[in-house]
This record gives sequence, structure tokens and C-alpha cells, in this order.
Amino acid sequence: MHSTYKQGAALSVGATVAGKIFSTINSLLIAFYFGINAKTDIYFYLLLIAGVLNGWMQGVNTGVVVPQFMHLRLKNAREAMGFANFFIYLYAALLAAVAVLCFAFPRGALGLISAFGSEQINNNLNMAGLGALYFASLFMMTFLLSLAEAHKLFKLYFLMPLNGLLALLLLLCAGKVEAVMWGYTAAYVIIAAACLAALKKNARWDFGAKRGRFGKKFVQDFWACQPNNAAWAALLYAPLLLISAWPAAVSAVSYARMISDSAVDVLASKINGVAKIKITAAAAARDYEQAARTLMRTDILLMAALAPICVFTSFYAPDIVRVLFMRGSFGAGDALDAAALLSLFILAVPMISLNNNFANMTAALRVVKEVAPRYTLFAVVFTLAFAGAVKSWGPTAYPMTFLLMYLLLMLLNIITARRYAPFLGYGRHLLYMLKLPALSFVCAVLTALFCGRFFESSFLNLMLNGSVFVLLNGAAFWLCGDVKKIKEAANLKWKSR
Repeated sequence: MHSTYKQGAALSVGATVAGKIFSTINSLLIAFYFGINAKTDIYFYLLLIAGVLNGWMQGVNTGVVVPQFMHLRLKNAREAMGFANFFIYLYAALLAAVAVLCFAFPRGALGLISAFGSEQINNNLNMAGLGALYFASLFMMTFLLSLAEAHKLFKLYFLMPLNGLLALLLLLCAGKVEAVMWGYTAAYVIIAAACLAALKKNARWDFGAKRGRFGKKFVQDFWACQPNNAAWAALLYAPLLLISAWPAAVSAVSYARMISDSAVDVLASKINGVAKIKITAAAAARDYEQAARTLMRTDILLMAALAPICVFTSFYAPDIVRVLFMRGSFGAGDALDAAALLSLFILAVPMISLNNNFANMTAALRVVKEVAPRYTLFAVVFTLAFAGAVKSWGPTAYPMTFLLMYLLLMLLNIITARRYAPFLGYGRHLLYMLKLPALSFVCAVLTALFCGRFFESSFLNLMLNGSVFVLLNGAAFWLCGDVKKIKEAANLKWKSR
């Protein structure tokens, strides 16, 4: 069942594409059946909040727990198992307690985490417990999958499409929004169980192994990253909390994010996830040249794929939203709101990918404690900025501030790299990264000038403009000498030594 890193990246992307197809169909059906209303607002809000909480807690895992597990595994496999077991059981107990509380006190739970009105909450009390189960299953699946990835058990990715498939089947059978959440939860439970079975069989995992004493470095890093992760969770949570006070705003944001996040889910997060393992392994072996090479070539490969997609999507967001959603209960006004948000959210996607890869490097170098204060301060400042912007200008300020945040974050990463990873030459690297989206932007402008709205049909216009854009962008990359670097990045030797 063990695979190489290259096979893992391919399996991950392929499985994610399949799962994303099913999830997209789910969203299209929800838009068709329900449009934008109070029920969809709560449904999408719970999914988004679960994502924020999962990101917060997984930030601790990927930044400290998993690197420490891999570090211990090089010395003593049984000690590493005991270390991981402690967190498996701790997380399971905490998540079970949260789920029980949400089922017992649904009104209080929804009122605590959102700004929805009392009538909207009272009409959807059953969603609180479902949201807690969804989050618990998502978190445990993600953590167990990260342990399986550390053992190169990448074939588990074949199960990832289950989350969209089961949700789709239950939606078609029951015709209710709640059925989608049940489907996601059931799929994550199945995948988590498969991870446990794979670890037991292929890694000879002993779930009875006891942990040894935590090392001083781990304890320091663990507590040092808590304020930073909490600040970043607050940064992502604050605008969602604020826009939940606006009727239909959460649903509009979610439909826009569904499209923009597809690029992250299909390409960036999975390839970054596999690259993280290789970067961590190289850094643990003090092979900093290999770690730097992996980071840079991963960035180039992802930017070459993401920049054209994101720029084109930003330019043609209204047509894309109309083609995907504008039917059934989803009206023209809903389409305009979602398109305005999409055109901004999508531009942050390449920067999210670059930032995630850089975060993998700082985690691999085990400098979490050292870099945490500056990122915590950054998160606190932008939490206040989000709050002020959304309160003053409404939901549209959310993606605008989001985009500005990632632009400034790139500058902060350059400063951090100069101090803790000078071997990267990160500033020069990012300058080259800016070249690819700049070329795509020029090609998008030329496409708009040449083609315009030649057809009345949004679909036909997308086909025409998209074809011209692909040809122009490919020619621009070739003429500027970028194709060679992209090929080198695509041929990066992912196999472990």
C-alpha cells in the first residue's frame, strides 16, 4: 500500500477531482432546489465554521504534532506511535463532548457561534448537532490521514470521493439540506476507519502504545503556536460572524467560495500536502537544499496552473456564475452577488498556495516558536481590519480585505525567510512568482478586447474567450521562457531517498 511521493500527489489530485465533481453537483442541486434562504445560510455557515475550526486545530497538528511524530519515528517507531495515540484519544474525547453539548443545547450553540436571528435559529435547531458531528468526523479524518501520509499510505486517497458521493446520494433520496451533511459525516467516518485499519496493517500500529515524556522543544513549540493559531482562527471567523447578520450573505459567499476553493482543493492543498511530507523529511535529514528545491518547484508548478485559471475566472465571474447556478430557485440577483464576491476571492488562491507551502517550510525547520509572535500580531491586526471593513461596507468588504491580507502576508514571509531560511532566496523566488499572473492578466485583457461579448449566451462566450485566452497564455509562457521551468517543476523527483 506504500507509494512514492509522486504517486501520492497524482492519487491525491485525482481523488480530489472526483470528489470535487460530486461536491459541485451537490452545490448545484442545493442552488437549484433551495436558492438562497435562511436554511442554506445556516447550512453553509456551519460548513465554513467547521473549516475554520479544522484549520485552527490542524494547524497545531501540521505545524508541531506531525513533524514531532516524524522526528520520533526516525529514532523509535513505538515511541512515535505512543505519542500519536495520545493525541488520537485526546481529540476523540474532546470532539465527543462538543457533539453531546451541541445536541443537548442547540439553541445556545447556534446563538453562540453566529449572528443569526432567533427565529432563524429556532426553525433550524437540528442543524447544531449535525454541524458538530460533521466537524468531529472531518477533524479526525484529517488528522488520521496526515499520520497515514507520513507512512506514505497514499492509496487511501481513493476513498476521498466518498464524501461528495454519499452526500449526493442522500440529497437525491431525501431532498433535504440536512441529508448532505449526513452524507459528508458518514463518508469522513468511513475514511477515518480506513486510515486506522491501514495504519494497523501496513505500519503495524500499536494503539495501546503509551507515550513517553514530551521533549522540551515540543512543549515550547506546542504552546507557542497556540496564540498564533487561535489568532488566525479568529481572523477567519470574524468576517463570517459579521456577515451572518446580513440575510443571504453567507450563502452568496459560500457559492463564490465553492468555485474559488475548488482550485485550492483540487490542486494546491493536496499537492502542498504531499510536498509538506517531502519538505519535512528533507529538513529532518538536514538536507536543506532538497527542501528548498521541493518548495520552489512546487510553487512554480502550482502558480503555472493556478494563475491562468484564477485570472480568467476573475475576469469572467458573472458568466461563470450564470452558467453554473442561474436556474431553478437561484435568481439573477443571487448570481450578481455571488459573481462580485467570486471575482475577488479567486485572486487570493495563488497566494494561499504560496503561503501554505512556506508554512510547511517553517514547520519543517521547527521554528514555530520563533516565528509565531509576528504572525499572531499580523492576524490580530487584520481581525480588527475585517471587523471594521465589514461593519462599514457590508459583505463585499470581506473578499477585498481578504485579498489585501494575503498580499501583505507575502511580504511578511519574505522577512521571515531572510531570518530563518536564508538558503531559500525567497524574495527573488516570489518576484518570479509574480511574473506568471502578470502574463495571465495581460492575456485576459487582450482576450476581452479581441472577443468581448460576441454571443448572447454566457456559455458560448466562455468557450470562445476561454479558448483564445488559453492560446494567448500558452504562447506568452513559451515566449517568455517559462515553459522550461514549468517542465522542470513537473518533473521534480518526488521519490524518497
